[in-house]
Amino acid sequence: MQISITGRNMELTAPLKDYVNEKLNHLNHSFDQMIDVHVVLSVQKFHQRAEITIHANGITIHGHKETEDMYASIDGVVDKLNRQLKRYRAKLQKHSQRERGNGQGVKMAHRVLQSSPEVEEIPADHAPEILQHETIGAKPMSIDEAVMQLELSAHQPVLVFTNRDTDCMNVLYRKPDGQFGWIEPETA
Repeated sequence: MQISITGRNMELTAPLKDYVNEKLNHLNHSFDQMIDVHVVLSVQKFHQRAEITIHANGITIHGHKETEDMYASIDGVVDKLNRQLKRYRAKLQKHSQRERGNGQGVKMAHRVLQSSPEVEEIPADHAPEILQHETIGAKPMSIDEAVMQLELSAHQPVLVFTNRDTDCMNVLYRKPDGQFGWIEPETA
């Protein structure tokens, strides 16, 4: 497990780093598939905030806690993540007991294009500039697994996946009110 600790507006002391590592090792005992952990400790006036992002087994889990004591913030976020990991592990065990299809993951491209300038007429040879390009893996999973993954990742607004039941590409997204929207193709 790779651990990186970042301090914002504060000095990271050796005892604080040791405390974080000790707490994360306890998390590793309850869920041994963690690959990468990024910890951000920050101080703003009287608020001490601990944020932890875990990359494990193809999912991203994020949690944060803000208190007046940094050690209490670390304890709080680790407890929250421990509960999330236990819930995730229980769901994984439940899903692994069911027979799974042999669906394959799909890679798809995601591009962010620059909008056209406000002109009256756009030339025929005009091509928008690509500002961002990334490849997204659409892994096969059930809708329950997709909802669980989106719940565990507070920073991920959209999840593209291959529905294991239908073998079709689906999109799950977080609405502004906190609810989830599910886009599924219909057969014609």
